[in-house]
Amino acid sequence: MNNNTITTSNNNQSQRPILIFGSISFIAGAIIMILSTMIHPSGEDPFNHPLVLAEYAHSELWVGIHIGQFAGTMMVFAGGFVTIYRLLSNTESSIVYLLGLIGFALSIITASTFAILQAVDGVALKFAVDSWMASSGGEEEKNTIFRVAEGIRWTEYGINSVFRLLQGTVAIVFGLAIAKSALFNRWMGVGGVIIGLITLVAGVEVSYLAFAYPNFEGIRGISMIIFIAWVILLGSVMLKKASIRRI
Repeated sequence: MNNNTITTSNNNQSQRPILIFGSISFIAGAIIMILSTMIHPSGEDPFNHPLVLAEYAHSELWVGIHIGQFAGTMMVFAGGFVTIYRLLSNTESSIVYLLGLIGFALSIITASTFAILQAVDGVALKFAVDSWMASSGGEEEKNTIFRVAEGIRWTEYGINSVFRLLQGTVAIVFGLAIAKSALFNRWMGVGGVIIGLITLVAGVEVSYLAFAYPNFEGIRGISMIIFIAWVILLGSVMLKKASIRRI
């Protein structure tokens, strides 16, 4: 066994708790995000507000679904990506360290933006659509409450767009850092950059077209699926590195 192998093994041992924490955050967070999104009501055209808001009003799991999405996303960004930053902070490269620091800041901003998104979408919108459906007043009152709910929906579009733009930027920055470091395989970093660019396109699309189609279709669906796949891959590699025993 050569000295490089021994050094790598020793480093993995010293970083083992961090690697395990990061892998659990990535993998468990991604799974929670997938399961929560899969049971999200999606039977109606998301851009047909009268139909889709009525569907949301009839959902008994609405708040719980969005709490699940919130929890999973926090694990990925405030747990997994912060762990990546912690691992990158040990590098001797000033460029990699700077990219990691920028990625860390963006991860916290992204997590905070998603928290606001879930407060608007998961809580405020639910109160509004429930009030609309339960209104016993005249047509004018119901229309007024509907317009309030629709305004909250428009706010959701804006925050969702910003979240996706931030999400894509996080993937690009950490992808560049990983590609320039020896932390993981270089191609995992390149993949992160490509996935980030696609996610940016999805964010711009939401800015102009809102939710013009269901979640798992089009560029929004593609960006969501490949981002989650990349996150799970990062978690899996971290778990593998943590399992390397000192010899």
